[in-house]
Amino acid sequence: MDFFGLTKDLRSVGYFETNQDQQVFKDVKKAIKMGRLVAVSGMVGCGKTTAMRRLQETLEQESLLQNSSRGFFLT
Repeated sequence: MDFFGLTKDLRSVGYFETNQDQQVFKDVKKAIKMGRLVAVSGMVGCGKTTAMRRLQETLEQESLLQNSSRGFFLT
């Protein structure tokens, strides 16, 4: 990292969201809360995993997601 002059570790950097990204996030979160099946697709590197990790963190913070040995469950 020092070689490139970066001061933050790449794992701790943020990301930029457009208004459209924020709306999609809200819509997906709402669909999940309603018990709907949600599929996420896109090109390699477009942010699918990042978006799902953010969604998971948000649902956990709102106490809507429970982690168990069998996976994650909505509460």
